[in-house]
Amino acid sequence: MTVLPVIARELRAAARRTSTYGLRINGVLFLLGVCVWITASRVVRWDDGGAVFYYLHRALFLAIWVLVPLLTADCISRERREGTLPLLFLTPLKPGDIVLAKGLVHGLTAFTLWLAALPVLTIPFVAGGVGWRQAVGSILVNLSSLWLALGAGLVASAQSKVPVRALLAAGGLGFLFCLGFILGTGAVWIGTADVFGQGIYTGRLADLTEMNNLVGAGFDLALDSGESWQQAAGNPPAFYVVMLVSLALSAGLSVLALWGLFLFAASSVKRVWREPPPSPQLAWLEKKFCTPLFFRGLFRRWMNWELERNPVGWLERRSWSGRLVMWSWFAIVVSVYTSVLANFDLYRNAFHFTQWFLASVLMGSLAVSAAGSFRRERESGMLELLLVAPLNEWQVLGGRVRGLWAQFLPAFALLLCLWLFCSTLRPSASPSNTPSEWPSILFFAGTFLSLPVIGLYFSLLKHRFMTAFLWTLVVGVALPAFVFQAGQLIRLAGWGPIDWNPLLAWFFIPVQDAVAGLLAWLFIPIQAAVAGLLAWQLHSDLKHRRFAFQRTMG
Repeated sequence: MTVLPVIARELRAAARRTSTYGLRINGVLFLLGVCVWITASRVVRWDDGGAVFYYLHRALFLAIWVLVPLLTADCISRERREGTLPLLFLTPLKPGDIVLAKGLVHGLTAFTLWLAALPVLTIPFVAGGVGWRQAVGSILVNLSSLWLALGAGLVASAQSKVPVRALLAAGGLGFLFCLGFILGTGAVWIGTADVFGQGIYTGRLADLTEMNNLVGAGFDLALDSGESWQQAAGNPPAFYVVMLVSLALSAGLSVLALWGLFLFAASSVKRVWREPPPSPQLAWLEKKFCTPLFFRGLFRRWMNWELERNPVGWLERRSWSGRLVMWSWFAIVVSVYTSVLANFDLYRNAFHFTQWFLASVLMGSLAVSAAGSFRRERESGMLELLLVAPLNEWQVLGGRVRGLWAQFLPAFALLLCLWLFCSTLRPSASPSNTPSEWPSILFFAGTFLSLPVIGLYFSLLKHRFMTAFLWTLVVGVALPAFVFQAGQLIRLAGWGPIDWNPLLAWFFIPVQDAVAGLLAWLFIPIQAAVAGLLAWQLHSDLKHRRFAFQRTMG
């Protein structure tokens, strides 16, 4: 078969990448972090193996839907960007063969992530309370998720040539496919229960069936949100037969959906491998909606001023897509706050969660821009031209950092100002509780200042955009967030014997509060130290021309 050499080539290429092995290690570390969180926060007892198993299952489910589409998003678009996709069509290969080879190799990589997590998932079996039914259900749910997440990444990679667009498309498709999987699982479960008869409608399943709640039934079966897996042991055999049959049918439908996504990705590759020019309709739309129509003189003077003041940062906003990112985020923040302030219940009950979610997504977008910033200039050779221009390394670095700050400053400044203002007006918060929002505001302010430097450093250090993006999130967001939450975890964890010994409690509880308070604010010097250290190292790399490609050749 002609496709076998392509599969062998992809396997050898994947075996040479350190990210292939780092993915497994990071997946295991993520689950072990969930175990540490369970221990520290005392959400469940460790002798309750069933509850621990479901937390680990949900963490693995989330990791699959987040990582697999993102890791697959650049597999075909990278071939288009490097010009190797037309070379593959000089052979007898067909578009389906190329997509199949890419899918098999990246599917195998994702499958090894699941295999690496199995030893951690066996911990609850030792504690007891987990049977073969729960294990089989978890396997079917995770495999179904893996297939659909793989299909989302392949479709996104076949549609776009730019890595950032492929990444965003993969994330969006992954979210839609995850929601579709949950809805489909709920529909299959209710339909299977109708086939088996009313005799098994017990507990949660009876409520969901009567209401025909597909979302609730899907969450209940896929993530055990209503403890249906735990109810299986106390219900008639028909109950867990329906549960396992429903999951098996969902897995079969996921395989069919993956095959359909393979065919769609193959048709997309067949259409775009020759890199056709933009269609007349697309050119008309770009001219109609992406060309300034009003205040052209003012716009031209503003862009000239930006070019003279910060020529390196001007590169971020010279195109309409760069300016669209800036003002789109500003419009999103305005729209979200309009909706929140217009809904009194949402404002009172979900204010803090809305703030954290919106700020986290905004930081993720900033990380995407920072991790791909120097990469474009490095691949096109423009970075070398910048370094031989009458600009020193600090001017190049500072100009790009200021450009990234300016691109997200309108949305971020509006977010923090409204966050601070609205937190003082919350009807459910007393004046003594109002300052509790300050640590969160300072955390995201420090992240906004330090994240561009961290992203620029990894954009030069790593070969792949996805690797640079993940390292930017880990170092710039996850590390300070862990330190930020460590104080609360220490307060929840306690010190063991002091819970029942008053003498030890008299001494250790103040020490515990002092350590927790220190850790709650330690993220500020950590963010400043990491940003300063990486800025100095990035300056050294620019000065000595130590880029990812040069390291490979050296």
